[in-house]
Amino acid sequence: MTRKFTLAVLIFGLYSAVFAQSWPTRPIRVLVGFAPGGTTDVSARIVSDIVSKELGQSVVIENRPGGAGSIVIETLIRGAADGHTIVIGSDSSFYQPVLRPSLSYRAERDLRPVTILTNQPIVIAVHPAPGWKSIADLLKAARARPGEISYALSSATGTQAVAAGVFLQMAKVKMVGVPYKGGGQAVVDLVSGQVPVAVLGSAPLVPQAKAGRIRLIAVTSRARAKALSDVPTLAELGFPDMDMSQWFGAVAPKGVPDGVVARLSAAFNKALSDPKIVQRLFNTGLDVVGGSPEEMGRRMSVETRIWAKAAKEAGLGEK
Repeated sequence: MTRKFTLAVLIFGLYSAVFAQSWPTRPIRVLVGFAPGGTTDVSARIVSDIVSKELGQSVVIENRPGGAGSIVIETLIRGAADGHTIVIGSDSSFYQPVLRPSLSYRAERDLRPVTILTNQPIVIAVHPAPGWKSIADLLKAARARPGEISYALSSATGTQAVAAGVFLQMAKVKMVGVPYKGGGQAVVDLVSGQVPVAVLGSAPLVPQAKAGRIRLIAVTSRARAKALSDVPTLAELGFPDMDMSQWFGAVAPKGVPDGVVARLSAAFNKALSDPKIVQRLFNTGLDVVGGSPEEMGRRMSVETRIWAKAAKEAGLGEK
């Protein structure tokens, strides 16, 4: 029995190695669970050319917004585990079952981490029309008009919604969250003045702020963002316990051979080490992360518990 088992393991390992060497045999589909223009989409598109060159196949980005990124993950785990389809998602995409246990996937059971691509600050931005130039101005207005001022979010249950909920509870003010299917859609309504405030990732906001169409008044991380060094943190502004940021990473479905995961990870890390890519990401407010599948897996395991606690404090989850 032991000899048969050992032989089976050796044969499987040999098959995996041979498969990884011949893989990929067709284009790589990258499923993105948010609309074009948001940070997940930007992260995927900026690195895709180098990933394509490294793997010798084209990389096709498919945007399928909805469910705070959970829809594409459910699509992923129903498909073939051959490495030709992967997901690039936000941290909250992988943690959604914490808030919505009815979802069919569990990250630790159904997904194989590849690498974390980028990290970004979560930014509180305002339209210029109301004249708010600081968090103090915004909070003063919110206290004068409780439950009347709306703020845009990239989804109803993502990390940005968690950060907004925790902050508003700390500030003891009531505002109305308006979820979109990605930051790219949300920022359009912020720029047009349809919503006066947004709590979003940096990537869709930075170009609009540089053009003078919106104002960035705070970030939710404890330290100032390197790319947004002139924007104060909420911790500086009287909320010392506020410390939330957001990362974006690539995953494959469970069952993809080790060798394929290793090649995917190497291709993404090659892209993330390119100075031009680093600069392009930095210009949108994104910091490069990179690293091994094992490092990503450990971070996901630890952060699931932290994220669940913060989400509960923000009052999110299935009712």
